Amino acid sequence: MKVLDNAQWVEEHFSNCDLGDPRRNKRLQTVAKNMLDAPDQSLCKQNTKWSDLKAAYGLFNRPEATLDSIASSHWNKTRDTKPGRYLLISDTTDIDHFSHKATTGLGMLGSGVGRGFQLHNCLMYDCDNEQIVGEAGAILFKRKHVPKDETRTQRLKRYRESSLWGDLVDRIGPSPEGSQWVHVFDRGGDSFETMCHIVRTGDDWVIRASRLSRKVIDNRGEKVSLRQAVGNAMRVGTYELSLRSRPGVKARTATMEILVAEATFPRPSQVSPKIRSFGIEEITMNVVVVREVNAPKGVSSIEWVLLTSLPAATLEDAWQVVSDYENRWLIEEYHKVLKSGCNLEGHSLRSADRLEAQIALTSVIGVRLFQLKLVGRNDQTAKARNRIPHAWLRCLAVYRPKLKLTKLTVYEFFRQVANLGGFIGRKSDGEPGWHTIWYGFQKLQLLVAGMELADTKKA
Repeated sequence: MKVLDNAQWVEEHFSNCDLGDPRRNKRLQTVAKNMLDAPDQSLCKQNTKWSDLKAAYGLFNRPEATLDSIASSHWNKTRDTKPGRYLLISDTTDIDHFSHKATTGLGMLGSGVGRGFQLHNCLMYDCDNEQIVGEAGAILFKRKHVPKDETRTQRLKRYRESSLWGDLVDRIGPSPEGSQWVHVFDRGGDSFETMCHIVRTGDDWVIRASRLSRKVIDNRGEKVSLRQAVGNAMRVGTYELSLRSRPGVKARTATMEILVAEATFPRPSQVSPKIRSFGIEEITMNVVVVREVNAPKGVSSIEWVLLTSLPAATLEDAWQVVSDYENRWLIEEYHKVLKSGCNLEGHSLRSADRLEAQIALTSVIGVRLFQLKLVGRNDQTAKARNRIPHAWLRCLAVYRPKLKLTKLTVYEFFRQVANLGGFIGRKSDGEPGWHTIWYGFQKLQLLVAGMELADTKKA
């Protein structure tokens, strides 16, 4: 994976946006570049020239500047995958603008005290190269108050938060030829309706089960609860899992067993009109159970029940399913990048429409921050001179004169960048996180800018 400088990266991911005017499209790239140079700062500090700040406010105030129009160029680039295996990891996060009292048009959060949006998005992960590809799609949702006396029939007729999972699957669409896409969802995506959407695309899924009381048909043709079907699952192997300490719980090594079963999920008796129109009466899938054996007294044992369209007949197959689900943490980390690294909730624009445009831009910029964490970590032999911009290497060589650039790998380069951000690099420190890498990267960019300014004066 070749690393582009900020200007090249912005052009590659925003050049195909269409905001209705070429000048507006160009303005978007300028605002994006300024945001990428200082992602955790306010719009005023990102756009230090009055003309740039005025242009940014004007851009976000345009009706053409929407989530789709700003982020679709990046989404399309992400979804145009090369042959290989990819995880499409989706989840929902609350974007709370409660502190911005003047902002209008926001939805309710939680019990109604908070105000803001729910961002439901999908992060694509390249399994073969172990890299973040990008954001494959997103939906912004504003929750409304629901009548207390609403019936189940009325609930199924209105738009529900649970519909976000299937609707985003539809927006993303099917995988291109030669690519295998696996949708990975937490318990929020566990519904027959969501699975129907994935079935229609022809792609695969790994979804953590949320309701073990639902009725399924087991491999003997009997109608039982999912919990009973899991109880009859076949054990295929065990492994050890190292668990970190938590408040009130000591660190330990847990012995985990993996069990597999097959179950058919019939269509619920009450479904939305859309699902009824699909004509899917049942879905047969594998169930992979991961649970802790002999947990210490007083400690809740770990158990995952994973529903999947992937094969699970052998330990190797089942282990692949478990590994896919373990990568679900990536989207949680991505949401942290958006909120802490990009200050997503800190901007105080005065309307929900303006915030939508700002959120769209930030969600793409956040991908860049997160990508830098994994670049180099999983390909430790690639030479930096073949992957890293020359100006970055030249500047680092001046700052670290003992470095031998001809031997420097991409992995070692980003360790050096993290060192600029405060990473010590002791044996016990592990790998640097995205925060440390990004702080070091920003420092490197200042050094590069200073060197380029000096070169300009010499010329």
